[in-house]
Amino acid sequence: MIQAIPKRLLIHSAELITEFEPDIWGKASETAKQKLENIRIEYSAKNVSDSSGTVISLSATLFFDCKNSSPEGIKFALKGGVIDGKTVENQQVKFGEKLFTVKTIEPLYADSDKIHHYEVGLA
Repeated sequence: MIQAIPKRLLIHSAELITEFEPDIWGKASETAKQKLENIRIEYSAKNVSDSSGTVISLSATLFFDCKNSSPEGIKFALKGGVIDGKTVENQQVKFGEKLFTVKTIEPLYADSDKIHHYEVGLA
């Protein structure tokens, strides 16, 4: 069994900002904000490819441990994803004075069906 990422390594906090598309009746878009606690953000410059082969330049990776980070049940999403029945327009992470856009979401599993942690690529 894989151990949780130790809290001593999860030294950061940030804010997750999710902007939703207007609904089909034209209701203005909503924005939801959630405080992320006991996370880790590592700055790095790397290029990755998305499912369509487009190269994305990332400037940081957010590590969210499913046991030691909060809030429990967090939902990361890319543009066009759906959270609680609403379509996501954009998801951003505010860390200090920097505002990053969520570009990749990689759930890593401890076993066949339980997510151990997320690695979220930020640009």
